[in-house]
Amino acid sequence: MSLMQLKHPAPNGVTVYYWPTSLILLAPSLLLDRPTSPLCATLRVACGKPYIIDVNGQQITTRASLVAPGAIRNKLIALDSDIALFYIPLDAPSMHKVKELLGSQELLNFSIEKFEHLLPNIRKAATDTVSSAEAGYLMDDVIEAMIGEKIKERAPIDLRVKQLLKVLANTPFNEVSVDVLCEQVHLSPSRLRHLFKKEVGFTIQQYARWLAVWRACLLWQRGRQFTDVALEAGFHDLSHVDHAFNEVFGINPTNVIDPSFVRLINCAPEASL
Repeated sequence: MSLMQLKHPAPNGVTVYYWPTSLILLAPSLLLDRPTSPLCATLRVACGKPYIIDVNGQQITTRASLVAPGAIRNKLIALDSDIALFYIPLDAPSMHKVKELLGSQELLNFSIEKFEHLLPNIRKAATDTVSSAEAGYLMDDVIEAMIGEKIKERAPIDLRVKQLLKVLANTPFNEVSVDVLCEQVHLSPSRLRHLFKKEVGFTIQQYARWLAVWRACLLWQRGRQFTDVALEAGFHDLSHVDHAFNEVFGINPTNVIDPSFVRLINCAPEASL
């Protein structure tokens, strides 16, 4: 397939397994030529042909790479690459080794040998529908292969933050108020912001925006008009939706929610709406 023939970012479809703060995106071919700077660190692994990625003018051809959160991805050309993107919330407590590995660099290149033993599992997740648990194990296995050791065991989340996650799951983005959340758990705004970021790896607004993207996707899949979906999810207008979707996917909303191209699999149903 030539670049000129690629009329959709993912002409052969995309499978996305998602959680409130991370996702796995799998596609036979993927072309992203619009500058994006996702909130998460992004690990890309190609089961097939090498891909080209440009980060802030640094361009490499590879089969495995890690990009820092916020670094501008100018271009990704992955034709017949059977590529997998793993979105990693770098500030989550269990991801400190990934953060250390990345350091101050925006782009790391890896040998595919690090991930060779996991390629069959990645291909299975792309072609079949694996369970939420299997998708979670795959995410952990790939990260552990990258850092060369086991991920630190996740400590139980603070009960106050756990309570807020339930509140946020049912609150449209434009109704999220730090002051109201503070009243729920009897914390000051500064203390709440610090605790939430420490436990979740995202700020409250970042987390709420991520949830709003998934809420919009799910409502649209249920047959709602996209404009109505955007407003119900809490976005101010369609340009706001466009910015949020590109922050998460690097793809505009109409492509993400098109069921003829995208298969969305919710791995945390209790936190989706």
